[in-house]
Amino acid sequence: MSLEKEKIVANTKKYFDTATKLGFMNSEFMKFLGPNFISAPASTMESLHNAFEGGLIDHLLRVASYAVKFNNALPETEQVDQNSLLKVCLLHQVGKANLYIDGPEWAKKNGKFYDFNNKLVSMRVSERSVFYATSNGITFTEEEYGAILMFDKTDDKMAEYHNSLLGDLLKMANLFAIKHEKTIK
Repeated sequence: MSLEKEKIVANTKKYFDTATKLGFMNSEFMKFLGPNFISAPASTMESLHNAFEGGLIDHLLRVASYAVKFNNALPETEQVDQNSLLKVCLLHQVGKANLYIDGPEWAKKNGKFYDFNNKLVSMRVSERSVFYATSNGITFTEEEYGAILMFDKTDDKMAEYHNSLLGDLLKMANLFAIKHEKTIK
């Protein structure tokens, strides 16, 4: 699958307009993310999800959509703050902005479109996302920080059993978005 240029432009506008309106995007961070973020895939391989130009922003918007639906399904007294929810959903994987580089032609024939950028210091996507954001003037509450850092920790019992509701909503929405994306052809 791939996205039409018009869809990439529309997704980018929706992403930055939403983040700016809700107060967790500034011009410094927007400039830092730049074209690499706009064109970034969400994964490296066709068999994974959204391994195409613009796939990352498409994925982040889908995660946010699922998270809002899940949150709204909760009793009102148990819902998390929607601005905080959207913030973690839209920022939790911005660390992928520079993570992937174009793969070799022989690998593309086998469905591996991107390679990892080995020039980067090794970090989890969540750690890189928080690093990029905080390095560019974005602040997080302790709960937002924890939700982002724990979303991709599958081998950590603390992350599994002691996550906040915000973090659990992020994890569930991310999982459902990936399942959805794998069915789109």
